[in-house]
Amino acid sequence: MNLSKSIKIVDLFCGMGGLTIGALQAAKELALDFEISFACDIDKTTSDFFSKNFDKYLKEYYQGDISKIISDDFLSASTTFERKIAKNLKDIDFLFAGPPCQGHSNLNNHSRREDPRNALYLNTIKVIQLCAPKYFIIENVPSVVHSKESVIERSKKLLLGYGYEVEEVVVEFKMLGIPQSRKRHVMLGSLNNDLQSVIKGIYTNEKSMLCDVLKDLIGIESKEIFDTSSKMSETNLKRADFLYSTDSYDLPNELRPPCHQGQHSYKSMYGRLKWNDVAQTITGGFGSMGQGRFLHPLERRVITPHEAARIQGLPDWLDYTRVSKRSELQKMIGNAVPPALSKRFVLSTQGR
Repeated sequence: MNLSKSIKIVDLFCGMGGLTIGALQAAKELALDFEISFACDIDKTTSDFFSKNFDKYLKEYYQGDISKIISDDFLSASTTFERKIAKNLKDIDFLFAGPPCQGHSNLNNHSRREDPRNALYLNTIKVIQLCAPKYFIIENVPSVVHSKESVIERSKKLLLGYGYEVEEVVVEFKMLGIPQSRKRHVMLGSLNNDLQSVIKGIYTNEKSMLCDVLKDLIGIESKEIFDTSSKMSETNLKRADFLYSTDSYDLPNELRPPCHQGQHSYKSMYGRLKWNDVAQTITGGFGSMGQGRFLHPLERRVITPHEAARIQGLPDWLDYTRVSKRSELQKMIGNAVPPALSKRFVLSTQGR
């Protein structure tokens, strides 16, 4: 597909804008104008962040529960907002969506695979039906395929009926040049019958390790939460000291809390990152060594929000100054989709 003079996108459940960032980076590389025709998210902090950082490109934003304005019923008459979308969102090139994945995550044993949020996937399909983007990306955790609501099967059937070529892939982000072993289920669609070649084009031979993205952040002195690590308890400081003093990366069982001792599959918990390797999946818990392998490879501390953002592939030009709480900053960065996915997807549709 040859784009005209601009790239127009829709970003649903946009969070801080990881997928928007990638599309913007691609537009700049292609020397094209860029427009965010519509974006939305339920969280106020991330909505404020998105609106501030992308104000010059943003045409319309909705902060709130999308299920209140977009139906997941494909048989009843359109709502007022749906008719508005069908009228206003014309010539959309790319639609991106990251429906909340906590209901699908294997870390969420309470509501795994049976969660009202799972239906939000279908709200995304409804928007695709209304605005008919030329391409779409829907990102989620791999276990979404096991949802009790069968959202993937239902979605694919609907999308095929709308004329889309649809493919499911599990993307390993380190294959996109991101220094992180993050895997995500991605549903991709095209109206241009070119999806197979586009998918092949998103991968890169360029590999990145933690040393490549963190080396210039060593020794930064700052009082801002973005460039400081969260404080560790005395017990965790002792655990960290053991790892650094013995040049180890995995905490032995006897130094773990009782609930993490014995036979377990949480080896990375309380672990230290390796300088010449990739990180584990960055989550909103990166400020605690008890929630993953989040100790800095060289310095005796957990990684900072700035370092986590680098590992996610988020650019330094983003302005975080309005985010005043460390917990919100960590959640925002941890939930972001690395921009490399949408950037490489957009460029691949242009044979780049």
